[in-house]
Amino acid sequence: MDIVYPYKSAPDDFELRYSLRSLVNVPHERVIVAGDRPIIISREVVRIPVDPMADRYQSSTANIVAAIERAGVTGDFILMHDDMFVLEPWSAQHEHRGTIDEYMRAGGAGGEYLARAASTRDLLRVHGVAEPLFFGLHTPTIYNAERVLDLVREFEGRRYLLRTLYHNLFPAPSRQRDDVKVRAWTGSAGGDVLSISDECAGHPDFKSWIAARFPERSSYEVASGGRCLILGYAPTVWAEAEAALDEGAFDVVIASPEAAESWPGEVTALAYDDNHAEHLARVYGFDDWTWCGRTIKEAA
Repeated sequence: MDIVYPYKSAPDDFELRYSLRSLVNVPHERVIVAGDRPIIISREVVRIPVDPMADRYQSSTANIVAAIERAGVTGDFILMHDDMFVLEPWSAQHEHRGTIDEYMRAGGAGGEYLARAASTRDLLRVHGVAEPLFFGLHTPTIYNAERVLDLVREFEGRRYLLRTLYHNLFPAPSRQRDDVKVRAWTGSAGGDVLSISDECAGHPDFKSWIAARFPERSSYEVASGGRCLILGYAPTVWAEAEAALDEGAFDVVIASPEAAESWPGEVTALAYDDNHAEHLARVYGFDDWTWCGRTIKEAA
C-alpha cells in the first residue's frame, strides 16, 4: 500500500524526518506528501503541492484528496501524519476509543474539535449508525481511495472528522485502545506507535531520544553526501558560481529566490538571507558548503 502524509510545514521538517525514518517498520510501496513543501525530502517521495486552506480540517482533507487524484492512489492506502512514529513492526489494524458520546463525556476536548465530533455523531445517526464509535487516534489508519473521494463529495460543506466518519460508514472489525499522543515529554516512550505534541517536538530531550531511536537516514531524505552550493544575493554570485562549477557538480543547491530563477538546474531549497541559507545546509546534514554571492563577510 502507498503511504500518504497530508503535510503542514513545521520547523526544519523535524518530525517528518523521523516519521519517515520510522517507516522501516511499515511495509509499503510509495510515500506521498501532499500539502506544504518539505525541505528535507528526496526524489524518492512523491510531492503534491496543495495551497493551504484557512480551516485546518478542510485543508488536511484537501491534501488527502489531492494525493489520491494527482498521485494516482488507488485501492487501500495508509494515512500517516508527521507527528507519528512507528516504533515497532506495524500491520494494518482498525482501532477506536469507544463511542463518540463516551469521548465527549470524558471532557478531553473542546472548541472546534469537540464541535466537529458532535456534528460527526449527528451525521452518522442520520445515516443509520445508532452508536457511532470514535476513531480519533493518533496512529496510522487505512483508507480506501475511491471510498474517500465518494465520502468527501457526499459530505461537502458539512463539518466532520474524516477518520471517524469514514470508519463508521465503512466498518471493519476493530479493537478499542487508548490514544498514543504524548503531550509532555517524560524521557522515554514504548508501545507500537508514538505521537507527540508541538511541545514535545521542541524538547531537547525528545530530540535526542528520537535521533537515537532512528539514527539511520532514510532514502526519503535529501542525502548529505556530495557537495552543497549556496547562491546568495551579492552581484558576484554568477562569477563565483562559474568558478565553483569548474571543480565539479553539486548535489544540493540552496539559492535566494532571485538566483533560483536563473539557475538552470534543480534548486533544493530557497533561502532568504545568508544565515537562513547556512541553517538550511545544516538541516540537510552538511558541515561544509560552497558560497557564491555571500552578502555577509566572514570574520577574519
